[in-house]
Amino acid sequence: MSNDICGTTDLDREICPHCNPQPEPEPAAPSEPGLYPGIPESVYHGDRNSLSSTAARRLLDVSPRQWKWERDNPKPKSADHFDLGTAVHTLVLGTGPQLVDLGVDEIRKDEVKTEVKRIRAEGGTPLRSKHYRQAREMADAVRANPTVADWLASGEPELSLWHRDPVTGVMLRTRADWVHWLGRDSALIVDLKTSSEPGPEEFRRSVRNYRYHVQQAWYQGAFAEHGITTAFVFVVVCEAPPHVSYIVELSPEAVDLGERIARRAVDIYAACLKDDVWPAFGTDIHHIDLPRGAYLQEEYAQ
Repeated sequence: MSNDICGTTDLDREICPHCNPQPEPEPAAPSEPGLYPGIPESVYHGDRNSLSSTAARRLLDVSPRQWKWERDNPKPKSADHFDLGTAVHTLVLGTGPQLVDLGVDEIRKDEVKTEVKRIRAEGGTPLRSKHYRQAREMADAVRANPTVADWLASGEPELSLWHRDPVTGVMLRTRADWVHWLGRDSALIVDLKTSSEPGPEEFRRSVRNYRYHVQQAWYQGAFAEHGITTAFVFVVVCEAPPHVSYIVELSPEAVDLGERIARRAVDIYAACLKDDVWPAFGTDIHHIDLPRGAYLQEEYAQ
């Protein structure tokens, strides 16, 4: 039997491009240095030929062998994965995956789990209703800050950059949340963070724990490689009601430290990449001690 549309037989229909059109292939990540607006998030994060700030910081937490395994075997998001940060970024920056309110506060029923999988497969972000409301309230709090609102009134979101490390030649990549252009060769980089910390002083813990000072040094270095002078601020919004927001600027000393740490991560990556050797912890015995805080705690207890 032939197909009425293109004349193919039923046997051939599965391979006929008219009867069974294939989705457009996802664009490849850039292979040359440059500023690239509009790069899909999946393309940016899926690039295996460059190193990002997030990956560099992770490389300092585990052995290169563990790092490479994690890169090559990314964990799929579970049905109950909480996409608060993604949702707030989408609402504030006006770009990102489509947010979908599931209409329920619990993900227990099989039909809800199936719907979550479908939304994720289509590139969306499924959210419990309570989390959807929370994300909107947090985004409103960010935009209610007049200073931040002024920055967001002009500029561009999710600007991606690729550049070669001037020391090792390896390709590095960067993705700025928001770039507020101050001139042709100068800009303010605005990085949006959701946080459990209630204020700027407490946020210092997050800077240390997540190495945000390394991120800032990485981003400003990337723009500098393209001849762009930058200032950098973190815009932080609290996860807990009433979702206050505040602006943080790191000291030059903190950024200098971040630059040195970033340098160490890039050098490790370049060395492993050169010979495709990703070592673990070796076969020697590692002599360790308790953290100093454990001794101090016992001293205070006496």
